[in-house]
Amino acid sequence: MLDSKKKVLKTLLFYEILNSGFLTFIYIDRINAIFLYVKRLIPIFLTLIVVHSFYSLPAQNTNLGLKKIVIDPGHGGKDPGTLGTGRYKQAEKDVVLDVSIMLGDYLKSEFNDIEVVYTRDSDEFIKLSERTRIANEAKADLFVSIHCDAFHDQSVYGSSTYVMGMHKTASNLNVAIRENSSILMENDYKVNYEGFNPSEPESYIALSMYQSSYLANSLLIATKIQSQFKNRVNRKDRGVKQAGFLVLSRATMPSVLIELGFLTNNIEEDFLNSSQGKTYMASAIFRAIKEYKIELEELILDSQINSVDNEIFYSIQFLSSLSPVRINDLGIQNRHLIHEFNVDGKYQYSYGKVKSLEQVNLLKNELVMYGFKDCFTIAILNGKKMSLSDALSILN
Repeated sequence: MLDSKKKVLKTLLFYEILNSGFLTFIYIDRINAIFLYVKRLIPIFLTLIVVHSFYSLPAQNTNLGLKKIVIDPGHGGKDPGTLGTGRYKQAEKDVVLDVSIMLGDYLKSEFNDIEVVYTRDSDEFIKLSERTRIANEAKADLFVSIHCDAFHDQSVYGSSTYVMGMHKTASNLNVAIRENSSILMENDYKVNYEGFNPSEPESYIALSMYQSSYLANSLLIATKIQSQFKNRVNRKDRGVKQAGFLVLSRATMPSVLIELGFLTNNIEEDFLNSSQGKTYMASAIFRAIKEYKIELEELILDSQINSVDNEIFYSIQFLSSLSPVRINDLGIQNRHLIHEFNVDGKYQYSYGKVKSLEQVNLLKNELVMYGFKDCFTIAILNGKKMSLSDALSILN
């Protein structure tokens, strides 16, 4: 434990030296220690060169919003992940695969404009580098890696979502070390990862420089995921955190790594192994992605809406029914703002017809006051109701 703390302190020290922009001289009692430190810094600077080369990778096309999502069920095959308390036959690899498949099904059912790609859809071992390659070659707009947590103290529980970055605490580093240790099962990991050692904290310094271009969007989706876990599934919120995960580091799109909960905690392990628990967690991630998709497309559409001649407006869809609804019975005062659409045999109702996101938020607040909490933004283009992504496609 003491050695582990020393390693973390050294990592944080090196990180501050690299960020400072000038050389910091440290008095060390023994001259041999100086050479040891310099020797261990050499691989870091070599890795920085590799990092720089990845900055030249093309960014994904976000003009059309969220069109392709890569879902990455962690571990698999000979890599079981955490085994939990040992009370279940299912290991981490099995739990996260079930949740991932559910999540993909929800997305495909709700959005016909989203393509879902899995890094694995069965119990097979996939290299960490291969998972990132799949996402990059697919030119995905979002990468979601799903895992379960573990800790030696069985009383620890809760859900967390990580984005790529420098760990601020020893616990964040330990999670990254555990997840990155999967590369040790690859025969050629020293070649594939340029000498990266998952158990050596110094290796994480250069790694933390990846993903900076996508950090804002990664934090946005991570925050929405944690909000869903806390407010809709009643899970303990362990927060949005940063750490150096190999599987996130080279993804050229916003990326998150989700820890559903601790399989080393009896109650949480029972929940995550249950059909209901898996459904709840998959649904929470789905709702977060839905919120993220709508918000992202709102922002993109808002930036383009003033540059076209088409009559395009925002409206808020708040109700869908198989039969017509009496508008007078909805309890909404400004009934003249309600629009009815018949789409595929369903009657859908939206509220308002505005031009800006500020006005959209005002409309949403009105609907919440009337009791309609599950509402979302749509576009009306030349009198036709459509999703934000469809409107973006037309404008582009």
